[in-house]
Amino acid sequence: MALRKAFLLICLVVSILCLTAGYGFAGQWIGVAIAIILGLVWLFARKYPVSSLPHLCLFASVGLAVAGQLTGTPSLLMICGSGFGLAVWDLILLEGALGANSSEGQVGRFADRHLQSLALALGAGLLVTFLGSFLNLQIPFLAMMLLVALVIFGFDRVWGTIKKRSTR
Repeated sequence: MALRKAFLLICLVVSILCLTAGYGFAGQWIGVAIAIILGLVWLFARKYPVSSLPHLCLFASVGLAVAGQLTGTPSLLMICGSGFGLAVWDLILLEGALGANSSEGQVGRFADRHLQSLALALGAGLLVTFLGSFLNLQIPFLAMMLLVALVIFGFDRVWGTIKKRSTR
């Protein structure tokens, strides 16, 4: 339970820092103010996870990142801000679904697996984003589709290995 709350706060801080830094580097101070206010609204959404507030916060995070992209803020910061915002949304909904039953036996194992899969998805997505921003490759469409299939197969194998280790 403490790990889940710590991960949620880390993701929230990173999301808001990325959005704020992106708008700050571009000199768009209205965007900085909106990102800071959004962080406070995210904290308020933690108190009411079963309401529609987490969904609205996710919509606002992604919308703020898209608006930043359209106005010339750094791409990597906007993508990281929206990605970590998605992780915050997922963790708030998980916290709301589990409620007070978060550290007992099977529920605890479910929460741990959920955190593992979230960290794997977030890390892989950010890695692909960083690599894609630094590499400029011209790959034919068919080769790209084969690479995507290979990556999906690899993630399936990694997930299967994680599941095997957690059931022992």
